[in-house]
Amino acid sequence: MEKYDVIVIGLGAMGGAAAYHCAKRGQKVLGLDVNPQFHSYGSSHGLTRALRETYFESPDYVPLTQRSFELWQELEQLSGVPLLTTSGAIYVAPIDHPLLRGVRSAAKQHSLSLDNLSQDEMNKRFPGFALPKDWEGVFEGRGSVLMAESCLRAHTDLAQKHGAELRFGCGVKSWEQTASGSIIVESDADRCEAKAVILTVGPWAVNVLSDLNLPLAGRRIPVVHFEPKKADLYDVKDMSVYFWATPQGVFAGFPNFKGEGIKIMRHDVGEICTPETVRREITSYDINELENFADTYMPNANGGVRKSLVCLYTMTPDNHFVIDRHPEFKNLIYATGFSGHGFKFAPVVGEILADLTLTKKTRHRIGFLRAGRFASS
Repeated sequence: MEKYDVIVIGLGAMGGAAAYHCAKRGQKVLGLDVNPQFHSYGSSHGLTRALRETYFESPDYVPLTQRSFELWQELEQLSGVPLLTTSGAIYVAPIDHPLLRGVRSAAKQHSLSLDNLSQDEMNKRFPGFALPKDWEGVFEGRGSVLMAESCLRAHTDLAQKHGAELRFGCGVKSWEQTASGSIIVESDADRCEAKAVILTVGPWAVNVLSDLNLPLAGRRIPVVHFEPKKADLYDVKDMSVYFWATPQGVFAGFPNFKGEGIKIMRHDVGEICTPETVRREITSYDINELENFADTYMPNANGGVRKSLVCLYTMTPDNHFVIDRHPEFKNLIYATGFSGHGFKFAPVVGEILADLTLTKKTRHRIGFLRAGRFASS
């Protein structure tokens, strides 16, 4: 039976990063994923993801986003492949909306620079947007776009360069703990033993971690790419990502990318599902909802549907991640519940998982992400 220092189960954004960070520290790493690389069944597929520094979800994320910026830039240099472009993030909502207050609170707490823009200033600076009366915007200069597939490939390629063995299309059947605390993993191919296991299985965690009674739920997120009527109004030089808090819900999207169009999605709700039960076809209802948003608030964005797809969010009740140690398998670390905003954190999450696996602690402040917050009082 082959022995490893670390086995990583699940090789999406987080697992690929964890494999890389463990391997570059000299560990013998095995990575396993039931799906082929770059599959479209979970949460890591598609061309683009957002990277933003001011964080309306919680100011506690800001130091993690800042470390992610550093690590993405380092990864870009090491891989020799462009991974991110920085043109700023835009947040739009009625005056004094909680989303805008959250952005400003994070910026104030961490001394970050923002541009606060009135309705007239927003409509002038970003003429592709149409703000209603008594709305305003906030612009954050460090907002960026990550090229998602290139990011995934950079982590896994560098993990392999450092000696990691990665097996795609190889599922895991079970794992068991030995008397010494090591973990034996049975896969479709064989049985292997490791000093520690890292579990990063995306939306499959709803079932895989069901024994922990974590309040996880899968959420179906339709994503539609529109061919713009006026592409110059949504140029990647002017913006990287945008969030709209509207009476109809919270919507997010990206500017016009050649060959991709303008990407828009509903960010705050979605049909509860699992990877096995999700409806992967896009319906006329899905398209109509996003067309109505675009026609109201981005009137030159919808020149027709270019393509569409379904993404899965793995949600927690408070929309915060879960990174912790399994209470029974002491050498099993898991990360889950990224709630639709995790991709940007992949390199720092990989670093944290390597820390917890190899040294039992991390310098990063992740107390607010521990599973214990869901314990019954």
